[in-house]
Amino acid sequence: MIGPVPADEEFVSGIQLSFASMLEALLREPSLEVVVHDLSVTREGRSPLRQSIDEARVFASLVGRITTPWSRFDAVLFNTSAGGLLRSGGIVRSACKARGVPLMVRVFGGDLDLLADEASERTRQTFERSTLMADRVLLQTHSLCERFKSSDDCRRVRWWPTTRNATRFNGARPDQARRFLYLGPIRPEKGILEAVEASKRLPDGASLTLVGPHHGGFTMDGVDLGDRCQFLEAPPEGGVEEVLRNHDVLVFPSYHKREGMPGVILEAMQSGLPVISTRWRAIPELVEDGDNGVLVAPRCPNGLGAAMRRLIETPTLFRRLREGARITGERFRSVHWEPKLVRWIHELVEERSSPMQGDRRSAS
Repeated sequence: MIGPVPADEEFVSGIQLSFASMLEALLREPSLEVVVHDLSVTREGRSPLRQSIDEARVFASLVGRITTPWSRFDAVLFNTSAGGLLRSGGIVRSACKARGVPLMVRVFGGDLDLLADEASERTRQTFERSTLMADRVLLQTHSLCERFKSSDDCRRVRWWPTTRNATRFNGARPDQARRFLYLGPIRPEKGILEAVEASKRLPDGASLTLVGPHHGGFTMDGVDLGDRCQFLEAPPEGGVEEVLRNHDVLVFPSYHKREGMPGVILEAMQSGLPVISTRWRAIPELVEDGDNGVLVAPRCPNGLGAAMRRLIETPTLFRRLREGARITGERFRSVHWEPKLVRWIHELVEERSSPMQGDRRSAS
């Protein structure tokens, strides 16, 4: 397994959390013997040049490990971001091909299409002719699967969504929505300023809490929060679990260019919170309007505020969406997906060991 192992002292990104969950599942599987190659590099306090040097060193070590004749393994699972795939996927694919072992690529994030379109012609050709021809490519959203599926081998590209395992909350929940929450990085593209503006139209007794670290140089300094909104740069002592337990609805009005399938939406749903979000990128694949949440137009504080007031004023709708969110969240617990991954790994090894399969691939 290749991927970034989270370090306790560092902020854990979505890709690190995803890789850690996948790794934990495979380490528990008795039919597999798992060896990990960590791609993590220290970024804090490092210049871009130093980071590039560190990344090159890590990948040189990886290629050496794959191609060394005395290294024994039956398959390679490469867990990476879309950007990492475009930069390094061809190298990993070539190393696996030279060694004669199958490669499964798991791409984290929903921006592979955008990055592929923005890449140079040479990078795009390498991606399409080499990286994308890995034995299996697991993509996060249905829209990405449709974009990159192969006409000659429909089994190559498969859907592998974000999964989370938030603690189930079995206590009593209020019958009316009052406490709205945004949880995530504090940056304009996540709809932060629109959420603040929408909160100013909330009735007495309702509130919006923003929880998350500043990102990309943007800060909340000087932002007029009004009297219905508060900002916390870090969760309280009880962490994210306590934050979710103490709120009724997640507000996620993102129009981030590279939005994929946000893990925070799954965590909120698994905790019993319906979601108000935007018709943006792949979010509607997860948030279904009228079933587990409400969808509004991006960059529209009026629409966002109206959706928040609607849940306040319609308790029956709020309770129905809350139940729908809980049901949706349960479908994305990793326990439902881990057996598929194990089955696909065994499937790869069996295909490669089959003489007929080997002849077909050699001829291609």
